[in-house]
Amino acid sequence: MGKIALNLGGGAARGFAHVGVIRALVENDIRISHIVGISMGAIVGSMYAVMPDIEFLHKRMLSFVNFQQFTDSLIGTWTNTQESEAKGIVHRAQKIVTSTNILRRMFTASGVLTTEGVHSVLDAFIADVSIESTEIPFVTAAVNIRNGKLRVFQGKDRLRSAVVASASMPLIFPPEKVDNDYFVDGGVLDKLGIEAAAAIGIERPIVVDVSDEKLADNLPRSGFDVILKTEEIASEHRRMLQLERASLVLRPIRGNFHWADYSAIEEFIEMGYECASENMRTIKRIANNRRLFGFI
Repeated sequence: MGKIALNLGGGAARGFAHVGVIRALVENDIRISHIVGISMGAIVGSMYAVMPDIEFLHKRMLSFVNFQQFTDSLIGTWTNTQESEAKGIVHRAQKIVTSTNILRRMFTASGVLTTEGVHSVLDAFIADVSIESTEIPFVTAAVNIRNGKLRVFQGKDRLRSAVVASASMPLIFPPEKVDNDYFVDGGVLDKLGIEAAAAIGIERPIVVDVSDEKLADNLPRSGFDVILKTEEIASEHRRMLQLERASLVLRPIRGNFHWADYSAIEEFIEMGYECASENMRTIKRIANNRRLFGFI
């Protein structure tokens, strides 16, 4: 069977759907030549790139959300503070402020979580190796908070610091220091990893998009809300433009799920598996079209 380049986009808890997508590919003997991961896609993708064993990945991701440092963290407990119908970044931001005592950190620190808190969770799951040592070629990206430029991490860059940088969600995570610069979530500019893929010569990857189904139709009530909503609009615009550069886009998430709803991880995994299975004929056609990718 042929090979594909796989882009795993950001989406926090919804990124567990990536596990189901990979399982479907493995069961159909589809080889993954390159993995491009952004934010949660970088966490899932880097684990699989280091150890390309789907059973190991599944168990590892379940261990991740059951890890005590994670369950005790703000992100791990956030689901319990949310209304079932909560959706959209504005509503999410409002809920975290009103349901937790973090207003002071929002305005006095670079992130709600601390650097130590972030690493206490991720260091146990992301190998501290060079990216070039992964079993499957892997790249990720993050945004330099000083100059706004996208940096693609590959080759001799350290895997752990690159993945943490790519997953450093603004407001929640503090910027991650890499070398002498500070970086935030790669999804700010490249939520689906299209630019990162192009940087290594991949022009038409298969993309797994675990974003919200659509932009929330709500009217902001404050200036803070307006700022958040306009960023959401800009992010959606960038995402739609990037989708035009994919050979296939898989959208596994069905329904509105909060990005921190880690209680639904098995549902997300099953959604990913079903979506990839439903599109397997197209995936196989792409995998066998050697002309699509210059590196094959």
